[in-house]
Amino acid sequence: MKELVTVIIPILETRIDPTEEKLLHHALNILSEHPIVFIAGEGTDLSVVHEHAEHIDVVHFPKRFFESRQHLAPLFLMQDFYERFNWCDFLLIHELNSWVIKDELHYWCKQGYDYFKASPLLPDPANAPSLLKRVTGLSDEEKRLYGSGYTGNGLYLCRIERMTGILKSKRQLAHQYRHNATIPHVDSVFWELEPNRFLPNLRKPTDVVRSHFVQYGVQYQNGTTLPFALTGISRHNIDEIAYFKNLPETE
Repeated sequence: MKELVTVIIPILETRIDPTEEKLLHHALNILSEHPIVFIAGEGTDLSVVHEHAEHIDVVHFPKRFFESRQHLAPLFLMQDFYERFNWCDFLLIHELNSWVIKDELHYWCKQGYDYFKASPLLPDPANAPSLLKRVTGLSDEEKRLYGSGYTGNGLYLCRIERMTGILKSKRQLAHQYRHNATIPHVDSVFWELEPNRFLPNLRKPTDVVRSHFVQYGVQYQNGTTLPFALTGISRHNIDEIAYFKNLPETE
C-alpha cells in the first residue's frame, strides 16, 4: 500500500544560515508523523542536518542541481525526479524558506487537487497575465518578470501521478523550460502556466483556497486565519514577520 505523502527537503550546496537551520529543525518536529526525505547533490556534507536528526533518509541527484535555487528548478521539471518517489501519492516540497504552522497535510492531500502553491508575489499585481494571455502564451521577458515573483516561494504539494503525466505529455515544452536559464524559478512558471493552458490537466485550487494552504510570511497579518504554512521566509525578513514576533522563543 502506498504512503499518502512524503516530505521532500532540498539541501543546497550553499551554507545553511541560522534562520534556515531554525526552519529545518521546526520542519523535522512538526512533520515527524510523515516520511521525510532529504534530496542533495552526490557527496554533499549533511552534518548540519545530522545535528537535528541522527537518522535521515537521503536521495542523491547530480551535484549540479544543488549549486543554487536556479540550478534546482530544472530538477523539478524532470519526470525521473517524481518517479523516484513512486512509493507515495503526494510530495510536499519543503524548501528552507517555509514554516508549517499546523500539520494538516493529510487534510490537504484529500481535497481533490493536484497542485498547491502560493501565487507569485509581483511588485505590481496588474502585471499578472490575463486569462487570454495565459492561453496565447507569454514572451520570455514576461516569463522572467512572472518568475521573479516566485523568489522565496518554496513550498508546494503535488500529486505525483499528475506531475509525471504532464511532463510526459509535454516533454518537449518541459525540455525547453529546463534549458532556459534566463527565467528565474522556471519550474514554478512552467507549473503555473503550461499544464492548463489549453485543457484543465492539473487540478488547482482557487486563490482563496490557496491562501488557506500557504501565504507569504510578509503578507500575513495577526488576527487573520492561520494557513497551513508560511513561505518566503529568510534571515532578512523573519524579524519583521508578524507571526514570528509572537512566537515563543522555544520555537
